[in-house]
Amino acid sequence: MSHTSSYVMGYEDRERRRLSLQASILNPLSDQLLRRAGVSSGLRVLDIGCGVGELSMVAARLVGHRGRVTGIDVDEKALALAAARAEEQGLDQLDFVHGDLGAFRTDVSYDAVIGRHILIHTPDPRGVVGRAYSSLNPGGVAVFQEFDFTVVHRAFPDAPLYERNFEIFRAFFTKVTQGNIGTRLFQMMIDAGFQTPECRAEYPMDGGADSPFYEWFAESLRSILPRAEALGVVRSDEVGIDSLAERLRDETVSRGCCAPGPAMVGCIARKR
Repeated sequence: MSHTSSYVMGYEDRERRRLSLQASILNPLSDQLLRRAGVSSGLRVLDIGCGVGELSMVAARLVGHRGRVTGIDVDEKALALAAARAEEQGLDQLDFVHGDLGAFRTDVSYDAVIGRHILIHTPDPRGVVGRAYSSLNPGGVAVFQEFDFTVVHRAFPDAPLYERNFEIFRAFFTKVTQGNIGTRLFQMMIDAGFQTPECRAEYPMDGGADSPFYEWFAESLRSILPRAEALGVVRSDEVGIDSLAERLRDETVSRGCCAPGPAMVGCIARKR
């Protein structure tokens, strides 16, 4: 991630913990996406905007010790956490580089360039995709997984508190980021020179008393709340952030709801 990207979720320890929680929910979807893209033993992979390294570690397990994964991010504390966790897990095929994504250049060529929830925070996503293209070997693959907050899948039965929180997310990301970047991936890849990409929208759905969704939603809202309030998207006294996770849990369990996560588009595109 780049400081030039003005990452709207912040660079605090609490946000890094939120990223790990989010990854526990999304990593199975990312693993399936990387497998469909052909990320496998022996490949050299670049993970751009790697944060705490969750996607990097998914890729590292797929490429094995014959391959290599490099993650790049501007947040040095996140990189230190990522490196420590990779060492704990014996992923010595994984290394991390501190760098500004907006200025990053490399003489190394890769078999795959991957990224999760990075283009949504980037003022120049086309530039990032173009650099991904330039970093790939001929026939290499780019794999991006990005939210699209304009896609609406309501809870069933109705869950008013849950729906209100998603209204806040949609309004906020539309104002300050590339809120529909997931759906834009298809054309963006073609414009960058890739072959016709394969794109698929998906998202997890969950419910019940033990779901991690409630904390994930509440902590995600906590990360954007100061800026959302400054933009007039929401009042902090409306949210009740400290009790939000429990109130979301109570609503979902009492109504027997199945709550969908935000829509993501997974995109696989090969270099010509």
